[in-house]
Amino acid sequence: MSIVRRVGGLVLAIAAAVVWFVAAPDDVSAADHKDDIASALSDDDANNLLTEGAPQQTVVNGWTAKNLLTIQAQQNNDLLEAASDQRPGLLMMLAVLGLALIALTTESRQPWAPRFSQALPLPPGPGHPAA
Repeated sequence: MSIVRRVGGLVLAIAAAVVWFVAAPDDVSAADHKDDIASALSDDDANNLLTEGAPQQTVVNGWTAKNLLTIQAQQNNDLLEAASDQRPGLLMMLAVLGLALIALTTESRQPWAPRFSQALPLPPGPGHPAA
């Protein structure tokens, strides 16, 4: 086995270990929106105390729904960012590089090609001095 193949294999193995640990996704429970939710609901309670009639309550409920949907969108965005795992793609790239390393460092042996560097002497034939 050639030194190039050994060194390349070692580099690919180290790169795979680095990819596995460094490219791991973040903790999904990183963001906590309890304070935002409590703030939106307390604003709703305070605004509902100032309303007089159904039309004003409808407006306040619309504001509250908008605030809560914004918090939900932020939570979904946080989950998507935290859960995106780049490791499979990176490990597949390393596998392709490993296959390329094998292909480039493998000697080609064609069955019809001679496996020696010198030509065999021709047998004596017509016109040959030994014939």
